[in-house]
Amino acid sequence: MTPQEKQTFLDEFLPKYLASGFGSMPKSEIDLLIFHLLTHTSEYRGKTNYELAGLLKVPESRIKTLRLNSALKYKDINSKAILSEVVLRFTKSEQFAVFDSGKVELSLEDPIEKRELENFLKVHGYHAEYTLNSEVLKISPIRLFELIIENIDNANDEFNRIVQAHLEEAHNVSELMDDTLTLKQKFRKLRGEVLDVSMLKTLVGAAAGAL
Repeated sequence: MTPQEKQTFLDEFLPKYLASGFGSMPKSEIDLLIFHLLTHTSEYRGKTNYELAGLLKVPESRIKTLRLNSALKYKDINSKAILSEVVLRFTKSEQFAVFDSGKVELSLEDPIEKRELENFLKVHGYHAEYTLNSEVLKISPIRLFELIIENIDNANDEFNRIVQAHLEEAHNVSELMDDTLTLKQKFRKLRGEVLDVSMLKTLVGAAAGAL
């Protein structure tokens, strides 16, 4: 840690530790607070679960628990911002590829990201589907696009805007933008379109940018 980071650590730790009286904070709460403060320093910020486990000499499962519990206790969790960040990061990476199942795989190492995306799917009537690695979520690109759009204000208008901007040259979009259709009916028609990986990636990225 830099000298400034050490001072900031001390300034933030002591008031919380002493708030209920010296020695009254349980060890588990001390661990959460220290972990939270450490992950905001240059030495620990941005590290993977594997890297943090090595630095702190604890199992990765312990790191995941600390990440989740410290975030719930000390952070303001903005679901829309988290979902947008996950999808935008994903579409800008080389991970986006359609597999034989017609689905893409999203790596979710951060337990807060995983929690928010699972809840997002659940409240829309879907369930997360994982590979053998419980950190890799499988989902249809069109389904991901649909779920994002449904979580945006003025969803129908946003659907029309994105489709018109990105599909009009290659596809007949007049039926997709028919205002007599419900949004679900529009997505049903969209799923009938033949869209390549590049176009799917563009649609998902545009929708995430509107979150």
